[in-house]
Amino acid sequence: MKIHYNDTYWESILGADARKMPLERRLEMVFSLLIFLQISIAKHLRFIFTSKIDEVKARSSRFMGFTPTAKDKDTKFPPGMVFRAWLKNFPDAQEHMNDVVAPFAQAIVGKESDKMIQDVQLKVKMKTLTLKGIQELLQPQQVIEKYREHAPFTWKLLYTFAAIPNKARKQMAKQRAAGGTVDGDDDWDDDPNLGDDEPMKTWDTLQIPEGFTRNPMLVC
Repeated sequence: MKIHYNDTYWESILGADARKMPLERRLEMVFSLLIFLQISIAKHLRFIFTSKIDEVKARSSRFMGFTPTAKDKDTKFPPGMVFRAWLKNFPDAQEHMNDVVAPFAQAIVGKESDKMIQDVQLKVKMKTLTLKGIQELLQPQQVIEKYREHAPFTWKLLYTFAAIPNKARKQMAKQRAAGGTVDGDDDWDDDPNLGDDEPMKTWDTLQIPEGFTRNPMLVC
């Protein structure tokens, strides 16, 4: 299918120099045409993303595409730019936007969960099961690396949940900034719950964000 209104049609109405107008003026002209023809934004967007017209499909596909070489995130993935603008300029709509996002977030978490389950290194076989093997498997750095590898979206959610700066953490951050000490700062190496025969901690030293007594990465 082809679009009915081609370049020749619009040149006969607007003139050949219409494209030379500033971008803002051209955008206003397009929107004023929607108003004049009594077409809502919802109907126009539905047309753009469901039309069978070749030209419309090609341009909507480019809009939905991802360009890794683009200089900024707005042009790298245009739908993300639109979504961010919705959240910023229409805060009252966020409640309903969450209802739209939630199913997709749940689907992503489900796929990442499957990847974690299918990892051979995380599978425990009863024939070779030992306490030492379990302890090595659950080394914090190992768990962190596996989450980052197989479940980056889930990891970000967990980290945000654990690291959000609440009132107590803000207070502890102020105490540290003032040169004071916070209860729990020195309880890492002397843990009475660890036995002498347990494997040495092998995870890297993780930077503790301001306001925390323990690193939220380990909580995740």
